[in-house]
Formats: sequence, structure tokens, C-alpha cells
Amino acid sequence: MSRRRGGREARGGGGGRTVLWVLLIVVMAVAVGVALAREATKDDAPDSGAVVESVPTRKLLIREGLRREDIAALLDTETGMSGARYLALTAPGSRGRRMAGTSKPTSLEGFLFPATYEITDDTTPAQLVGDQLDAYEANTSQVNYAYAKSKNLTEYDVLILASMIEREVAVARERPIVAGVMYNRLKAGMRLDIDATVQFALGEWKPELSASDLAIGSPYNTRRFTGLPPGPICNPGLDSIRAAARPAKVPYVYYVARNDGSGRHFFATTPEQFDRDVARSEANAGG
Repeated sequence: MSRRRGGREARGGGGGRTVLWVLLIVVMAVAVGVALAREATKDDAPDSGAVVESVPTRKLLIREGLRREDIAALLDTETGMSGARYLALTAPGSRGRRMAGTSKPTSLEGFLFPATYEITDDTTPAQLVGDQLDAYEANTSQVNYAYAKSKNLTEYDVLILASMIEREVAVARERPIVAGVMYNRLKAGMRLDIDATVQFALGEWKPELSASDLAIGSPYNTRRFTGLPPGPICNPGLDSIRAAARPAKVPYVYYVARNDGSGRHFFATTPEQFDRDVARSEANAGG
């Protein structure tokens, strides 16, 4: 009896050792598998010390009040983009007609929103134009055009007014006032008499206009023709667009630059007052 018990115990002890060895082999296999998995993961993960190459960018500032031609010249001198291609992309076409809401040949003048754009050596004129149009729509999406529409002016009319304000006004707080003067003159059937529209018709921002300049037969010449010019004369910023959409309610129908270094204007309600303001302006310029 004792031998059998002893034999059974001997066999039972050997079976236990076998189980332990099996468990040890399994544990070792699992450990090796985990280690291999970690190595594989390490190989797949990006090296934190590796240098990741990025495309260098630079900033392109397009100021308020520039024409398409001015922007094209800027591209030629400050970027590797083609100014000629930019002009071709922004010339009168279907996109301009659609944005202006007109059937007439229309360029993208006015819609090329002034801002600072991130560009690279690979940026194309088409991409820049797309960015500018997107910026225009994003920035003007919150502009309230209700007042202008109540005066029978379209959003495109507002953009035309804004472009004139941008070229005429240097002091921000005067933008709504000058807009109010323009609304008053339109309502009264008066010519707008905006020198900047003559400059646009001439194709250059001349500081002084001659009698022959003022007589140019372009429909953009608001010194000769009543009403709004056919389109914007530059690409205005958001402040000018807001002023054109919601002008100040003022009695003035005349204004003239003070020429005293302040960038401000004299405003008048009568021709007599305007004549006196012009004399003061000329005296300041002469002094």
C-alpha cells in the first residue's frame, strides 16, 4: 500500500513539474511576443528627433485701395507670381458678372479683398485670387445692407461707393460722413464729383488733375456724369464697405480736403460755404 501511495505521489510530483515547465514556456513566449510588438511599434512611430521639412511661407500684404493693376505690379516685384496672369484671371468675365449680379462685362475689381495673405513659392495667381474672393465673402457676410437697399442701392452699388470712400478718405471717422454726402448727392441728382474716379479713368493715381483730365469722356468720370460709375475704382477694406452700407445721416452735400496735414475734410451744406472751404483749402496748400 505504501509503495503504491509512494508511486502515485512520485507520478503526481512529476506531473506538477511538467505543468510548471509548460507555464514557464508560455510566459516566456508571451514576453517575447510583447517585446517584438514593442519593437515593431517603435519602428512604426515617428522619430521625435527627426527633422520634418515644411514648406516655407511668407506674408503678402495687399493694402486697401489698390486697383487690380496695382496688385499685379506688387506680385511682379515682391513674389514669383505672374502679374499678367493675375490680371487675366481678374479681367471681365462670368465670375465678375455673377458676383456683381449684372449681365454687363464685369471684372473682379472691388472683390479682391485687401488683407495679409500667407503664400509660398508654389502659390499661384489663381490660388491668391480664390483666397481674396473667399476673404471678401467671409468679411462682408455680416454687413447689413438693409439701409442701402431701402435707398434702391444693391450690394454692388455699395461696393462701388466703398471704393470711392477708400480712395477719398484718410481719417477713419470721416468715412460714414463722406458716405452720407454721397448718398445726399445721389438723392439730389447731383454729380458725385469724385476726383478718384477721374484718376481711375486715367489709369493712374495722379496727385494733381488738369482741366483736360477732368474732361475725360470715360463713364467713370463723375466730374462729368451723374450717378455711380460703372464699377468699383479699387478694392476697399471692410470699414469703407460698412460706411457705404450705413452712412452717417448728415446735411452735407459738399466736402473738400483741408490740406493742412491732418487728412481731414471741410464739410458744407451750401455752395457759398463750400466756396469758402475751397479757398481755405487752397490757402493751406499754398502755405
